[in-house]
Formats: sequence, structure tokens, C-alpha cells
Amino acid sequence: MHADQRNAEALRGILDKYCAVSGQKVSEGKSSIFFSANTDVEVKALVCQTLNVMTESLNDKYLGLPALVGADRSDCFWHLVDRVRARVSGWKEKLLSLGGKEILIKSIAQAIPVYAMMVFRLPQKICKGISDTISQY
Repeated sequence: MHADQRNAEALRGILDKYCAVSGQKVSEGKSSIFFSANTDVEVKALVCQTLNVMTESLNDKYLGLPALVGADRSDCFWHLVDRVRARVSGWKEKLLSLGGKEILIKSIAQAIPVYAMMVFRLPQKICKGISDTISQY
């Protein structure tokens, strides 16, 4: 969709109809918008005013994943390695059999990055970090 007054008004109409039919309301305080880097400042202001969205997102996450991923994707996904490490570090105090450790790893530690892997191709550095963390356990 192109950022212009006509499209912003059309989107506002769709949102208003959705709210009227569903009984739900759009939380404008929680809403944000992305613009292309080559969008004029005046157009951005006009669209934001029409949609009553005053936050332009730059580094937000959506459903736990980064909304914008640059050329170096390692920084965007390093939180997955940290989550696996945090989960695994809590298990070290527990005395588990070899089978119990295997089940924990397969059911929990390996499940953490699955959603991100369905959406993005994770960098090798992140996959190696997750594998190293699991193998250290």
C-alpha cells in the first residue's frame, strides 16, 4: 500500500467498520506504523494524523520476532540463544537421569527457536549458539 491520504482514509474506514461489526476497538495508544525510508515527512505526518497513530515503529517486535531485519541478522535473534541459556541454566541444579535430560532438551530447549525458524532463516551463528548451549548441558 502506498502511503498517501486516500489510502489512509480507506484504511481508517475499514478499521471503523471492523470495530462497529465486531464490537472490538483498536487500541490507538498501542498502535504503530512503518514507513518506507523514502516516504516524505509531510506524508508520514498526514497518514499518522488520519489514522490517529502517533508512533512510528523502528525497532519493534511483533509476536516476539523483530519487525525489521537488516543485513546482519545475528543481533536480531541473539535473544533466542539467551532464552535457551536461561532455561537450561535452571536445570543444572536438578538431578536428572540421562533420559530426563534428553526429554527436557527435546521438549523445551529445542522448541524455543521453532517459531522464529518458521518465519526467518536463522544465521549460522545463532544456530551454533543454541546448539552449544544445549550440548554444554
